[in-house]
Amino acid sequence: MAKIRKRSWRTKAGEKRTAGQLNYVDGDGNLQQKQFGTKREAEDERIRVEGQIARGVHVPDKRSLTVSNAANAFLSDFESLVEAGKRARITLKGYEQHVRLHLLPFNIAKSKISRLSGPDCVAFARELEVNRSDDLAQRVFSTFRMIVDYSVGRGWIGSNPARAISVRTAPDWDADREPLDIPPMEVLKKLLQASTKFDKRGCAEAFVGVLLFQALRISELRALSRRFICLKNPTPEIQVRRKADRWNNIERVKTKNSIRDVPIGPRTTTALHKWMLACPPDQNALIFGNGVGKVESYANLYNRLWVPLMVFADIIKERDKPPFGMHSLRHAGISLWIKNGATPKQVKTWAGHASIQTTWDIYGHLWREYQDERNAAKAAEQALFS
Repeated sequence: MAKIRKRSWRTKAGEKRTAGQLNYVDGDGNLQQKQFGTKREAEDERIRVEGQIARGVHVPDKRSLTVSNAANAFLSDFESLVEAGKRARITLKGYEQHVRLHLLPFNIAKSKISRLSGPDCVAFARELEVNRSDDLAQRVFSTFRMIVDYSVGRGWIGSNPARAISVRTAPDWDADREPLDIPPMEVLKKLLQASTKFDKRGCAEAFVGVLLFQALRISELRALSRRFICLKNPTPEIQVRRKADRWNNIERVKTKNSIRDVPIGPRTTTALHKWMLACPPDQNALIFGNGVGKVESYANLYNRLWVPLMVFADIIKERDKPPFGMHSLRHAGISLWIKNGATPKQVKTWAGHASIQTTWDIYGHLWREYQDERNAAKAAEQALFS
């Protein structure tokens, strides 16, 4: 049991001083002593300490790290998972950025992790709400929760006070959502036609076809190899299993929902067959690799293929910036699936979305736009009354 005693002494100048001293034995059987300016402060600490000891979650201040120290330990541990191939390096870079730019500049970084309380976490959440965008504030606070969870596992804090706290955001109205960057149909036609004549070996045609009609992410296209392209199946398909990160390393796709088989139409099948016969073989069997058989960088694909193709198609003039990027072909491809009758479940699967809610949040308005609601209602009536 914790005890409080009054301690008195005189300074070198002869002044009399008093303080409240708290004495207790921690969970490991070690004697701990803490001094406070008043007996009331010592009493408040006694209540806190005894409650934590009773629950088996007390961490003495002498062993406690700051939130900043805990964040660095969390990052070091996560890096070991990256080195073991169990996590993606791009995820680590995101966490490092959250800590460096959006956690360390705030006062909470200097707080003792063992003394972290609900009000401390609420104050941090409110600071993020004011000083960061809604999306960034939510992601940073999620990283902060993981840091505290990691600290619980290391025994630096008894429980996670941030668990029940969230960042408040503005209402997510559909009317406020920015439109998708979907290139006009006539521009897509010009791009496709130009890709068939851009190079004799068929690289551009295969490249545009896979991005547009299979709606692959550019990171997935950069890691695409021959063994994941099944052209001889009854239904030709691309098996999406890997992606390339910004450092040109091949790794598995980030989530299990990104693992998918995307059907290939006859036009793209022919284009891929032609390019696979012409493209130089390499040890990784990459379809769109660089000259030495390694992953081609995003910058090289953009500057050496995408921009020249846009110029060749007369969509832009030389030295002009393209009106849309390579990723826009993914949006265009998914919109074509929807326009031609694909269900939300099919789109979610082929696009590799985390959930059908993600699919609907991004593309839901396209189903409403492409569906003739009046005819649908009329057809529903006729089905029963005809």
